[in-house]
Amino acid sequence: MILTLPNLVTPKELALIRQKVAAVPFTDGRVTAGEMLHKVKNNQQIPPGHPVMKDITQVVMQALGRCDPFMSIAQPRRLAAMLVSRYEPGMTYGLHVDAPIMGEPNHVRSDVSFTLFLSDPDSYEGGELAFDNGSGEQAFKLPAGSAICYPTGQLHRVRPVERGERLAVVGWVQSLVREPAVRELLHDISEARELISGLEGTERAVALLTKSYSNLLRRNAEP
Repeated sequence: MILTLPNLVTPKELALIRQKVAAVPFTDGRVTAGEMLHKVKNNQQIPPGHPVMKDITQVVMQALGRCDPFMSIAQPRRLAAMLVSRYEPGMTYGLHVDAPIMGEPNHVRSDVSFTLFLSDPDSYEGGELAFDNGSGEQAFKLPAGSAICYPTGQLHRVRPVERGERLAVVGWVQSLVREPAVRELLHDISEARELISGLEGTERAVALLTKSYSNLLRRNAEP
């Protein structure tokens, strides 16, 4: 399930992230790409071990933690990785799927990916995040401060940037629930429960949905 997260970070948080990003040099993004992705990845990123990433990670994780839709669809257990990417004119990232295992030396399975847009959409041309759905593409170019999350196994690409600069925070989390289809079921049940909660005569329906949600999570969670 692909889910957009409008205004994930506050204007103050966005300004803080931008300020920190502006003060750090970028390196070749292929450093963190596997051998098979070297030919399709052409971008820049802040070195993963740079101290500024600790501050950026803290801001983004706090924002995700207070975002109910993200918590519902991701069922996050731990952060697998996070980086800041930059695309300038001519740069792109071809069709690919994100790495299933991340982190050294302690490996973490990546289940849910997210992209937090830092650049205003009018400030650059191209650079859409496009998902392959088997019969075409679904493309997104969100306002600065908004984010999108999707299953890590989803084929996607960043279309070539034609003008300006595309900045984004990209991250991956391991979920308590391994299967994307089960995570989507849990999310749907939770949303349905919220929609009818408080309506007259729905007490039993809410109770049954809560039971179904709890038992489905109990059956599939891997704490």
